[in-house]
Amino acid sequence: MPLDPPPRDDNGDVIPHDDAGIEAADGVIRRVSRHLVVDDPKTGGKRLSTMAFQASTGQNGGLSIDLQRLIEEAGLDAKKFVLSPPWIGAVRFTAGALRSEGLKIGCDPTPNNPSHGQAWGDFTKKLRNRLLVLAEWFVPLHSK
Repeated sequence: MPLDPPPRDDNGDVIPHDDAGIEAADGVIRRVSRHLVVDDPKTGGKRLSTMAFQASTGQNGGLSIDLQRLIEEAGLDAKKFVLSPPWIGAVRFTAGALRSEGLKIGCDPTPNNPSHGQAWGDFTKKLRNRLLVLAEWFVPLHSK
């Protein structure tokens, strides 16, 4: 079911909000670009950086996400959808898990991505570390 249009300020920017139409079990996907992957000296491999969970700058800046349900309701394969270049992988949360960390989850559709949303809150280093633990690979890096 489509979500209601998000609230906007006088400039047309989306106002941080917690959309009741996004259910606790709904998938929230964060795309991963190459610069968000770092060497892991403990394993000798690669790992996701906490910078993957850094909010955008600006007054209403949040963490850019994709809403899995909206992608799938559009008849698209979510795993393919989130890998358009320059993205090399993606992690997934449930909306409920992010809300339990104090974040608001809302839609923020763009002309090229009607499933785009944002997570808003205080992305402290502690929260970003916690999100690293909670994140589940939706499209692992080696799947590209």
